[in-house]
Amino acid sequence: MISLHEIGFSNRNFWVGYMATSFPTALEEETDMSLTELMVENGMCDTSWWDNFTKYYDGVLEESDGYVDEPETLICELAPTQTLKIEFHPGDTVYSINDKQIACTGGHYDIQVIPFKELLNTIKDRQIFLLLLPLAVIDNQNKDEATQIISNVLQEIFDKHLCSQYAGCIVTGLMS
Repeated sequence: MISLHEIGFSNRNFWVGYMATSFPTALEEETDMSLTELMVENGMCDTSWWDNFTKYYDGVLEESDGYVDEPETLICELAPTQTLKIEFHPGDTVYSINDKQIACTGGHYDIQVIPFKELLNTIKDRQIFLLLLPLAVIDNQNKDEATQIISNVLQEIFDKHLCSQYAGCIVTGLMS
């Protein structure tokens, strides 16, 4: 099990891997590139760290659809009666609240389950906000605000000049 402290914003390897794998629909419309492709183009993706973290091995996708028996797991309190659990598998990230699965980002992804405004209003911790961001759904009236907020949070991890591009890509992928 890992803690929020272990994946602080200074743990760039975690956040690069997380961002590159958690937004399956993120797309930059001008270049038609996915967020992952943009990150690779910018020399950011060290897949060996993320593969080690998620316990990836050759054949895991064919043998078990990308799941491992004992994934790295983050458990943290969202509220006194709500516990967030995130399992990091080689082929999927599975999100649960109070042991009930609410979303996943793998091949059969199920995201966009939390309205962006609700996420913004209830989650004040920037790490948890970013961890739950793949689950957000953004409507057109919140597009510009969401892009700016996400860009600001991403500045904790990435060079400022990349953040608006990455944020725009994420927002495009999370639009309703």
